[in-house]
Amino acid sequence: VLVSGNGSDYTVFPVQENIHRNNILYKTIVPARISDELAEKAKTMALQIADKLQLAGTLCVEMFVAGQDILVNEIAPRPHNSGHYSIEACDFSQFDTHIRGILGQPLPPIRLLSPAVMINVLGQDMDAAQTFLQENPTAHPHFYGKLEAKHNRKMGHVTVLGDAESV
Repeated sequence: VLVSGNGSDYTVFPVQENIHRNNILYKTIVPARISDELAEKAKTMALQIADKLQLAGTLCVEMFVAGQDILVNEIAPRPHNSGHYSIEACDFSQFDTHIRGILGQPLPPIRLLSPAVMINVLGQDMDAAQTFLQENPTAHPHFYGKLEAKHNRKMGHVTVLGDAESV
């Protein structure tokens, strides 16, 4: 996830690792469990894409790691579910920087305050999410106010600060 304000000023969020189930984002782990070299390569590739697009605002670039190679899978020119962890885990969220970017304001460097895990809450998982929140009072829930919980519908997400093994 990165943000541009004027096509030349960029800020880049820590590289995250996404785990999907049934083609739906299940979990985001930050920082990604990859080498520093691969993380830098991913950031460089994302910046090149943003530069070519003359981006203003947020861009999420989803990639696959294949050995020492990185393949681009998808790009989303908007705040993205993959970056929701930034609300609690970074000094600026993807939403804060998106607004700054589209207004052409200076973009701050992003600092990861804590490793984090973000888990999507789907319609069929609402009861399990409530139980998880009762057992983990330091978790940060975000429910989207949708009135009907449908199967595989994203109803919200929960962010837990700490490494992946703690969740």
